[in-house]
Amino acid sequence: MESRQSAIKYMKGGAIAIILMIACLLLAFWVRLNLPELPIIQTYLEGTYGEYITYVLIGIGILFLIYFIVKWMRWSSTIYVMTNERVIIKKGIVGRDFEDMPLRMITNIDVSQSASQRALGYGTVIFSSQSGERDDLVWTAVPDPLKVRRLVQEVMVSGQG
Repeated sequence: MESRQSAIKYMKGGAIAIILMIACLLLAFWVRLNLPELPIIQTYLEGTYGEYITYVLIGIGILFLIYFIVKWMRWSSTIYVMTNERVIIKKGIVGRDFEDMPLRMITNIDVSQSASQRALGYGTVIFSSQSGERDDLVWTAVPDPLKVRRLVQEVMVSGQG
């Protein structure tokens, strides 16, 4: 089984950044696109500092675009994997980090969901090890976390038989 973090949870900031980027670029090019006159916008964009304001709005729009791209790359490069032997987190854009825990070491699988997370269909799955010598492995913003927990438990039971 392979999964990613919930896009609804993780990409909220990215979606807002795209909306703000479009707003900044629309304001920057309002006069050039011959859009309906808005006295306040027209005054500032056609005034003494209009060109500077346009460049600032374009710069802010580009920063929002960069934020979205980084957010999307982080989301798309974080993968949760369950095999018949272990649970794994793969993450990283350029370098790759792997965290894993063998299924035989897992003693407890906790699922945590707030009311809003339940409504949106995601939650956190925490895998605890038997000896406590390892840190817990935490999958955040997992779509349908109860199903994930059930699948891991089924694999653990079938592996013992």
